[in-house]
Amino acid sequence: MKIPEHVALSYLVAQLGVQQQYGPWGTVAMIAAGCLPDLDGLTLLGGWRCYRTYHRILGHGILVTLVGPFMLAALAAFAFGIGPIWPLWGWLQMSLLAHLFVDVCFYRWPVQLLWPFSNRGWGFGLLSWNDLVPTLTLYAAAAITLAWPSTGAKCAAGAIGINLLYLGWRAWQPEPITAWGRLAGWRLDSP
Repeated sequence: MKIPEHVALSYLVAQLGVQQQYGPWGTVAMIAAGCLPDLDGLTLLGGWRCYRTYHRILGHGILVTLVGPFMLAALAAFAFGIGPIWPLWGWLQMSLLAHLFVDVCFYRWPVQLLWPFSNRGWGFGLLSWNDLVPTLTLYAAAAITLAWPSTGAKCAAGAIGINLLYLGWRAWQPEPITAWGRLAGWRLDSP
């Protein structure tokens, strides 16, 4: 997924309870947690080689997964008076884990979930890079939720459910590899 889709997914996950319990600042914290792994995208500032070496590694590893949501929950509790902290930490953890789940399932670019303890990466590649079904589903549900907030939980559950069903369908019926699809294969052999 690209960053706007991660934002939409995190926003929708927040509609399942955080928005109701913690208000808008809780939703902001959920979006921050859902985008936290992609902070390693800033490695692009070090050049393409640096980006290819460290993206989907630094921010997607176990240390950020365990420490990042706690730090965000503590910051939200301190800065915005949001509490209690432990249930919020659980929600933020869920948002970050949703990010990792879609990164592993959607594309073939491996995600090193256990870095720095292991260099093993996972990437199932169930969807093509430009598959619009998840994108349009998430954007539509987020737009409806913004327009009619009372529908937030139902829209979120519906959009997440549709995406999980679509992912299951793509696992059962993979998309045929076209000439464009073979061009993305260079990532499989990257260091």
